[in-house]
Amino acid sequence: MRETNTKTGEVAATVAVSLAALAAIANLIGAAVLARAFVRDAELLDDSLALFTLLGALAAAFVFGYGGLLLARREETGRWLVIVAAGTQLALGVLALLATLVDYDAEYGIHWFAPEPLLSSIALGFGGVPGAVTAIVNHSWAASASAVALGVLVGLPALLPWTADYTLARPHPAVEPTV
Repeated sequence: MRETNTKTGEVAATVAVSLAALAAIANLIGAAVLARAFVRDAELLDDSLALFTLLGALAAAFVFGYGGLLLARREETGRWLVIVAAGTQLALGVLALLATLVDYDAEYGIHWFAPEPLLSSIALGFGGVPGAVTAIVNHSWAASASAVALGVLVGLPALLPWTADYTLARPHPAVEPTV
């Protein structure tokens, strides 16, 4: 029975690490698209929103990547980093859904990317922090739902009890006394 739980935990942890890496890459791609658009046509985007979105995407990419690396090394801290980053992504997606639901408008003329067609909006929502911010500004149901899905997809394997058991069962090397 113990061997089955170890294998299940190993699979769950591998899935969590893989999805955390994909979320890190998605945030880096979103940051690159945002930075490229800002450099090419600075009038297109709101300066402060672009800066904070870019910093948020880079921070999310770091946390997902570092958390995934620690989780791959069977460290419980990595699992929690992935959970917190996924929860933050989920919260941004829910915020985007709420902004869409109430048709939130900041009323000071945010300059941002133009609304996308449905299929592009779905892909955009999987773009991490920049995708969620774009969903908020453009009131896109599809992008908001994709941002929520990204948070759930990445967080769920890290939350599974088998993943926790796998990290907690990490063999600790014997510490040699220093004399």
